Amino acid sequence: MKKRNYRDLSNIEKKNIKEKYYLTESGKINKKRFNRLLIYGLLCLIYALVLVLDAIINKAGVINYIFASFMFIFALIFLIGREKVLIRNINSFLKKNK
Repeated sequence: MKKRNYRDLSNIEKKNIKEKYYLTESGKINKKRFNRLLIYGLLCLIYALVLVLDAIINKAGVINYIFASFMFIFALIFLIGREKVLIRNINSFLKKNK
């Protein structure tokens, strides 16, 4: 018997499973956390772009580019980590609710 995995589902099934997961108690709590991580990641990306544009316009030193690259890396970590944790939680939800 084949295991159900989030990655193997169709888009409609993924949407339905996410909605069912978010109706659970842990899903409600985690949804707030996932949204917060998404906001932090997007704000870090925007801030990194602003820093790069500011460094280009003002012909700033290398330290500004380094700081912007660190901000960009942290933003990617937030966004990728958020997605991995979300998929891991939904996969465990699928295993419990076969």
